[in-house]
Amino acid sequence: MIRPRFLRMSIRKRPGCILADLRMPLISGLQMHERLLERGIRWPTIMITGHGDVNACRRAFKAGILDFLTKPIDEQVLLDAIHSAYRTLERVLEKEESMQLLRGLTEREREVLDMVCRGWATKEIAVALNVSARTIDAHRANIAEKLGTSSVADFVKLTSAGTEVP
Repeated sequence: MIRPRFLRMSIRKRPGCILADLRMPLISGLQMHERLLERGIRWPTIMITGHGDVNACRRAFKAGILDFLTKPIDEQVLLDAIHSAYRTLERVLEKEESMQLLRGLTEREREVLDMVCRGWATKEIAVALNVSARTIDAHRANIAEKLGTSSVADFVKLTSAGTEVP
């Protein structure tokens, strides 16, 4: 099977948004999007077409396409779609970074972090986990070092960014 050069390239190093035509030679824009998803590449994709219909639009949105534009495309509509794609990309990258940081925590650190994020004080966590307050302080210090912050607000932001859908 012939594969477009774009799909053969290693493109994970420079995330961006994709602007693809629904009808392209060798592979449709929708097929390309699906192949990227199979590789774990979840870049925001804008689909353009001169041959759009409701079914094509529905299939595109079900596949996770961010926007579906029909030709001729108004310049401002295209620019707005691209800006929206980059805002979505920022959220995707933030989520991936948060998930990577959270994966670096031990199971116990994650348990302590969850309690901290729910507003529990050190002593309450210590009692609930049947350990000393000093042990909880040590866990909190490890968490702060691994996550790069000791702010409870940042902890909450990181944990919510690591679990929410962009």
